[in-house]
Amino acid sequence: METLESFIQRTLACDSAKALFHAFDQHMAQYGIEYSAYFIMAKRLRAIAPGTGLVRQNFPADYARDYVDKNFVKIDPIIQQALKEAQPFHWQDVREKRSINAQQEMIFTSHKRDGFLDGLAVPVYGPMGTIAIYSLTAKNKRLDLSPAQLVALQFACLQTHNRYFDVEQINGDDPEKPLSPREMEALSLVADGMANKEIAEKLGVTENTVDTMLRRVFAKFGVNNRISAVLKGIGCGLLLP
Repeated sequence: METLESFIQRTLACDSAKALFHAFDQHMAQYGIEYSAYFIMAKRLRAIAPGTGLVRQNFPADYARDYVDKNFVKIDPIIQQALKEAQPFHWQDVREKRSINAQQEMIFTSHKRDGFLDGLAVPVYGPMGTIAIYSLTAKNKRLDLSPAQLVALQFACLQTHNRYFDVEQINGDDPEKPLSPREMEALSLVADGMANKEIAEKLGVTENTVDTMLRRVFAKFGVNNRISAVLKGIGCGLLLP
């Protein structure tokens, strides 16, 4: 079984997010975990919409599509509860911690339908005032981990979160070229969780124009995805709480 120290050493050798998440998946497998989702929910007191903050997930395609199509990410009580916790907890523990409405109950129904009998939510607190959440599960099995294993698991998640910032070069440096007012508007709406279609309607432009603006933002920040652009924007003070 790979030790936490060995896992940390392996992550330090990763030079890309792809390599980092591959190492993470392998480490999680020894705990019986098959699927994970990694969300960054806040940075420097600025909340990030869950849809925007989803950095990476490897759930089965049908389950992931259903979760997105039904907009579960905005009402998921597991994510909501994780923002109030400091320690890992089981998905089912949420029922004891908060009331669940009919819409939210549909999420637990979809878990059972797809064979996810149990899962863990792992909150972590990382660089630049970030709050992240890992959602971990496996098909047709319970995740029966000891308290010591849960602590080690949380540290592995924290190391992955910290290392992600390193390999993606997410910091508080200002972009070499300033963003235009229109690019700033688009980036702010991305941070609010809007899709390109919604941004286009808000700004009165086409989706192609929004796509072009965001590509320019990515280029100026030196990133290649929405969440990294938002994190950079918050880091250099362009997006305020």
